[in-house]
Amino acid sequence: MAPSSETIEEASLRIARLVEQERRTQPKAAKAGDIVPNVEAITCEWLSAVLCREVAGTEVVDFDISLVSAGTHARHRLHLTYNQNVAATALPTTLFSKTLPTVQNRMMVGMTGHARTEGRFYTQMRPELNLEIPVCYHSTVDRASCAAIHLLEDLVATKDATFADYETVVTLEMAEDMVELLGGVHGHFYDDPRFDNELKWIARFTRWFMGGVTKLRVDESTETALTQAAHCIPARLLARRNEIWPATMAALKIHEQYPETFLHSDVHIGNWYQTDTGRMGLCDWQCAGRGHWSRDLAYVISAALRIDDRRNWEKELVRRYLARLEETSGQAFDFDDAWLFYRQQMFHALLNWTPTLCPSELLPAAMQTEEMSLTMIERMTAAIDDLDSLDSCKGLL
Repeated sequence: MAPSSETIEEASLRIARLVEQERRTQPKAAKAGDIVPNVEAITCEWLSAVLCREVAGTEVVDFDISLVSAGTHARHRLHLTYNQNVAATALPTTLFSKTLPTVQNRMMVGMTGHARTEGRFYTQMRPELNLEIPVCYHSTVDRASCAAIHLLEDLVATKDATFADYETVVTLEMAEDMVELLGGVHGHFYDDPRFDNELKWIARFTRWFMGGVTKLRVDESTETALTQAAHCIPARLLARRNEIWPATMAALKIHEQYPETFLHSDVHIGNWYQTDTGRMGLCDWQCAGRGHWSRDLAYVISAALRIDDRRNWEKELVRRYLARLEETSGQAFDFDDAWLFYRQQMFHALLNWTPTLCPSELLPAAMQTEEMSLTMIERMTAAIDDLDSLDSCKGLL
């Protein structure tokens, strides 16, 4: 177990020693509860233990692994061979894995608790939701080393999914599906009494955000990013840049003053996919927390849509979202209040991308491409400017 009084620098050095030890000893996983520091530790015995428990006589006898991407996690695709035909079972023949093999991966995703959050969402909460979200087959997180592995549905194999990115042109129909999915999640967990007991482990958004400020120096990254991305930021907003941080902090009050729900909290366009039937789905739940629903709503609309499309569709999308939220939660919501919350929460969307463009030394240098980071900042600052979001927060200051 990591010492509770450990500083970020001390933790980084300790984890660096563990990663170096793993590199030298090359440990292998055999039992379901074993630590899996990287995909090199995966064995047929371990895969059989975590996948085949409920299918008697079945075991994995071979597999191959291919790298998909490396950023906040290392992502791989696994092709599995079993000792018998599994077509009539629920066993997957391909899987998508997420691991934390590097020091930076573990500091960003393991040390912050993001890996543990994602694993618990998939294993404890995902089964309650009849929505387009990947299935998780196994999750293990080690608190001491901050290593983790999630074995997830291979959406390309199961649903011929196409993953979105900043160049994806999101149509109105796609955007409607996205906000309805969020309304379904938010409505299902709206003001859930379990937040006081079995779901108490879910971090409040305010705590999550302030943890990023403390551990990852988001305030410093934001100041640097506003300078580096100045050419993408509306001149009127740039002239008031000193007001952005105070407004961001003030907008946290919304999460303290209103009922909470479960938030995905990182709903940028790169975390969405479209199935072969046209449905929009949402993956990568490691930043999830609890707070006010407007956090996700402002983020997804500002991040997913081209600026002119957002200007033309945002009020319609907010109304559609509210209809789904009301239907699922059984509560009534006022549009004017929702519109104000939407305007105010734009700052927390932006503050996901300033440290992505200009990360501290504790973050991976290339979590996303510069082009994507600049596109997100351009879209979000345009929304802040269009919606007079700075002035909307004056009542919170």
